[in-house]
Amino acid sequence: MFNMLALATGVILAVMIQINGALSGQYGSYHAALYIHIVGACGAALLLLLRHKPIRAKSKVSLWMCTGGMIGVATTVFNNLAFSHISLTSIVALELFAELAFSCLIDAFGWLGMQRRGKGDMSIIGMLLSAAGIALLLDSSAAGAWVYVLMSMGAGVTVVLSRTVNAHLFERIGALPGSLVNHLAGMPICLLLMLLIPETAAGGDFRLWMWCGGLLGVATVACYNVIVPKLPASRVTLLSLCGQLFCGITLDLAVGNAFELRQFGAALLVAAGIVISQLTKLYREKKASKQIK
Repeated sequence: MFNMLALATGVILAVMIQINGALSGQYGSYHAALYIHIVGACGAALLLLLRHKPIRAKSKVSLWMCTGGMIGVATTVFNNLAFSHISLTSIVALELFAELAFSCLIDAFGWLGMQRRGKGDMSIIGMLLSAAGIALLLDSSAAGAWVYVLMSMGAGVTVVLSRTVNAHLFERIGALPGSLVNHLAGMPICLLLMLLIPETAAGGDFRLWMWCGGLLGVATVACYNVIVPKLPASRVTLLSLCGQLFCGITLDLAVGNAFELRQFGAALLVAAGIVISQLTKLYREKKASKQIK
């Protein structure tokens, strides 16, 4: 169940990125980020009102658990700074590599209060296949641009940090309230960036669908809040990536874009890495159960 939810979250994330990209193209990245957070906060608040249930914390909520939204804004900033210097494909690849590496460290050492899982459930062959898939997305634009390479990798680290912090908040106040806090926390940072950093807006007609990214953001945060405490961080990263890549390919084909063989090959390698790791895990569990008997 949680594996399928992680895949579905990747699909939602791919659709959200497409929608948010269209909004950013029309209004500018930082203006769009603020609008997305406002829509997300309003959507989460409306759903909470419709539930007619008071928000009650199951245990003490520390202040750091409410910073997930602020950390999430850092992801946007890193990506925006790197965007004009290296290709989008390389940004995605570097971000995903950092996500995978940081997720494995969280699994190995139990950082940020997460369960310590030793080596996690990724086999060496599975991890190498998935890493090869990510590397396939890299191109020559990243060569020599080390500052922007580090920024892209920083974006990957902040993605994992944000969803891990949010997961702790969910355990205490619930998925929807956690999503509301996430969007409210990020809103002042987005407003500050919008006021401080000049942008040129392309303009265009009002299209309602472009304003739905914030609502999908609520769904994404809520899903991650459910998944992260239940699955190893590395598996969450790879399952979400797999759903995101295959959905991205489908969306590109749906709007008439050319078929990207490299992206499809990367998705297949990542998927193969996940399958091999899960089969290896099942084999080990079966072998261990026979030894116990």
